[in-house]
Amino acid sequence: MNPVVKETSQPGTPPHERAVPALPLAGTVLKRALYFEFMRLTGLRSTWVVLAALAVLSLLNGALLPMEATESESHAGRQRSVHVAQLVDSLQFNPIGMQLPLSAWLLVFVLGTGPHTSEFSHGTARTAWLTVGSRKLSYTAKLMTGAAGALAASTAGLALSAAAGSTSLAVAGQPQPDWWAAGGPLLRYLIVMAFLPVLAGGVAACVRGRVLAVVALTLWPLLMERIFGLIVERILGTDDFSDWLPFAAARAAMSGTQNPDGFTEVLIGSSLAPPTGLAVFCGVAVLVACSGWQVYRRRESP
Repeated sequence: MNPVVKETSQPGTPPHERAVPALPLAGTVLKRALYFEFMRLTGLRSTWVVLAALAVLSLLNGALLPMEATESESHAGRQRSVHVAQLVDSLQFNPIGMQLPLSAWLLVFVLGTGPHTSEFSHGTARTAWLTVGSRKLSYTAKLMTGAAGALAASTAGLALSAAAGSTSLAVAGQPQPDWWAAGGPLLRYLIVMAFLPVLAGGVAACVRGRVLAVVALTLWPLLMERIFGLIVERILGTDDFSDWLPFAAARAAMSGTQNPDGFTEVLIGSSLAPPTGLAVFCGVAVLVACSGWQVYRRRESP
């Protein structure tokens, strides 16, 4: 609302009111930008389809947790139980085997690339800029909304998997795993999931196309990152360059395995300590997002 200022033109005359326009505060503009992006995401059918699929898969993932149990010795004799490494990998939707968590594959193309690529493919970029009033705020709101949405969805999916898993283990008569020991890797998983839309948004802004962004974010973690690492290591004559690549560092951050065997370490692709891997991935995500901003602010709307 515009502030109302009372003025008195002449002494002895009744005061009259005149509306004086005021500039909106920066926080108010950011809230408007966030609300605009939030409403646009919630208005998409694909958002709700992905969230529903994630909820169903989370419940199924928890229900199948007893199948991850392995036989081991205990004070009560030999019994089947779920080890911490198996628990972490299962609740994170198998990021080691799939190279990215299944939840990431579901969310990144809706919450990460969608807000950037859809506004140009559907010709709504100018509307977004006029509504928000700033390209910088529009870009920031897209990243923040995507990160918050991915974090909320991942947290809800993790809670559903844990609840269903605990219940299914109890029904199967198996002991509960060490849930507290899995807290660190699962927390790092949530941080990776929050920064993944930031990285994906920067990539989408740089490549300026939905198809190219999807191809890049699919092939790079699955195949191209390892090939790129091997080529650079051959050129530089080093052996540890691949450890510092973003998705390898993310897998190292999410790993719940202490002293992994050779095969597991090959799947991870990095020998960095989990906190170091997390810092590397988050730093690369921020750097790519900044690069995307440099491209986004110069692009003309259709």
